[in-house]
Amino acid sequence: MSDKITVSTISSTLKHYLQSVDANKDFGIFDDSWTQEDFAVIANEPGLTHGLPVKTDYYSVILCLSGSCKKTIGHFVFEVYTNSIHLVSPQFITSFEDASPDLLLYQVFFKKEFLTGSLLKENILDNLLEVNPDYPPIYGLSKKSCASLKALYEKISDESREKGAFHLHILRLLLTDLLYEMNRACENCLLHSTRHLSKQYQLVYKFKKLVEDQFLTLKTVQEYADALFISAKYLTEIVKAETGQNALHVIHNRQYLEAQYLLSSSGLSIKEIAERLNFDNSSHFSRFFKRFAGYNPSEFKQLQ
Repeated sequence: MSDKITVSTISSTLKHYLQSVDANKDFGIFDDSWTQEDFAVIANEPGLTHGLPVKTDYYSVILCLSGSCKKTIGHFVFEVYTNSIHLVSPQFITSFEDASPDLLLYQVFFKKEFLTGSLLKENILDNLLEVNPDYPPIYGLSKKSCASLKALYEKISDESREKGAFHLHILRLLLTDLLYEMNRACENCLLHSTRHLSKQYQLVYKFKKLVEDQFLTLKTVQEYADALFISAKYLTEIVKAETGQNALHVIHNRQYLEAQYLLSSSGLSIKEIAERLNFDNSSHFSRFFKRFAGYNPSEFKQLQ
């Protein structure tokens, strides 16, 4: 079985962005003269309403200045909204949908090596990037804080464009400032949140984290309930109350996300993907996929 699966790099993401006719030329890197492979800054491509699941080998810190979209990052599903900042980590598959026409995002991409080589110790950087793993990695901002962060992003953009003396050193300092500001926003959100007091929230979080870790092997609500030492009925009830979704839908949605990713980002055959996802056979996988997508895996691949 072939294991060739595409993981997006900063270079490949930037190349795709620069080829887009809708690329924002007013912010960030706007030509192919940028050769740094561990750092970049761009805006989103306006007009895109959804994006296929992708996995990157870099982190993204994303500021939403207007509009909204629905974002999936690993086991978290949340709304990106105006005056918010969120983090995408390389260990998770991510996708978005239902983007509003006015969505405007400022995005900084970086690899850990960009900072750990000369500025931050790795354990300090890990603490900054872990933020709070129990909650979706998105944090609301006051209008004043958002305006301040907008100015910081634009300073990063200007420094990247001008490439003056010591520009990489300055970019590292600005990025460090950005990470601390993101963590400050996280702390402010936690201070005003009471969700962490709820045992129900904690259980649902454990369920969704378990789905992320075990979706290839555990397939039923009962199996997850057993792993959490609760009844399947109670798990179904609290997942519905907390997320509005059926527990089985959460499990199936993670399988579907992985299926989309493998179909769009790998050279694997449909039979190989069915085997990788532990379906009995490719026919079973095709029926499962069609229930979600409205068309079968072969048609999905042809649309890419």
